[in-house]
Amino acid sequence: MVSSQNELDLYSEKNEILLNPRWPKEDYEKLWALASHVQEERKLQGHVWIATSGSTADSVAGTKLVALSKKALLNSAQSVNKHLNSTAQDVWTQVLPHFHVGGLGIEVRASLVGARVVPSLKEQKWDVHHFYETLKSEKCTLSALVPTQVYDLVTHSYKAPSSMRAIVVGGGVFEAELYKKARVLGWPVLPSYGMTETASQIATATLQSLEQSEYPSVRLLSHARAQKNADGFLQVQATSLFTCYAQNTTEGMKSWDPKVDGWFTTEDRGEIIDGALHVQGRNKDYIKIGGEGTNVARLRSLLENAALQMNPSWPAKLVLLDMPSDRLGSEIHLVSLLSADDTEKVVQVYSEKVLPFEKVRKIYYINEIPRSDLGKVLWGELRKRL
Repeated sequence: MVSSQNELDLYSEKNEILLNPRWPKEDYEKLWALASHVQEERKLQGHVWIATSGSTADSVAGTKLVALSKKALLNSAQSVNKHLNSTAQDVWTQVLPHFHVGGLGIEVRASLVGARVVPSLKEQKWDVHHFYETLKSEKCTLSALVPTQVYDLVTHSYKAPSSMRAIVVGGGVFEAELYKKARVLGWPVLPSYGMTETASQIATATLQSLEQSEYPSVRLLSHARAQKNADGFLQVQATSLFTCYAQNTTEGMKSWDPKVDGWFTTEDRGEIIDGALHVQGRNKDYIKIGGEGTNVARLRSLLENAALQMNPSWPAKLVLLDMPSDRLGSEIHLVSLLSADDTEKVVQVYSEKVLPFEKVRKIYYINEIPRSDLGKVLWGELRKRL
């Protein structure tokens, strides 16, 4: 039921449904039926269905699907190739799955210029050692990673092979401290901003940024425009924008197109300065604790940097989140896989950098933090466990 890379014809009017084959069979079939129903209802042609990260969905079956036209995928790939100066001489290594927009994007980019794609997942899973050996043996030049995968490279002190010339990093917050550690090891990392709804990245650091050590600005690509609306949210207009959403709800199958006059309003707050995108965090990250406002994304950044300074592997073992409080409205809690002593060390450094109301009020010690295939925290599942 899942289309493979070889079966995906980017120039046909055939629709494709790309879902995670490891999902429970019942949920998988519900999402397949959803996409099939909506594409028939909306008379879609030449589209590819891809799931969003699903990090806030209560169940797999409730995951939001995104319909991307094949033209949107091609427009995105053309712009990224231009930004990276990609040619037929390049060798992409693919660590993001085919059913993720980042993995599919690599295949489309390579097909446009005749570049080679080398899969580097081990038994369909990320393995940092296998990835590194693949880079060296295949003399790979380009790749795309998420921050948790960069953490793994830094944790193992792997130095970048000389063949690598650029790695686009997206799919989550890429901390400045992690960026610096990766650059010291020679990794040509380029922070980026994008989402499934835009068929991959719409803003990326330039190749020229690799000539300096400072954390680079993330600049809009040629196919995209962005602006800030009156409420402070980023709006995007691009030739790679999605067509519609589809989701299974308690009221049944639902599809909708949230764009207004060609502009898509994201959940991110930020601004654009001289073509550079400055993302300040998602709206849901802004909370009030005892009447005082704060940004949970900023607090997570402080915690991750504190952990990273002590041990490169620790940030992936700690999660900071806001929890409801009868007295304060919200309060900050911490989930940890570390020992109590190590956790307290990180909390102490974190506490020195925040205001009193932003300090951690409760710590949970658990055996596993639920994450997606790309290492993103499944917030809905985590909160249910707590």
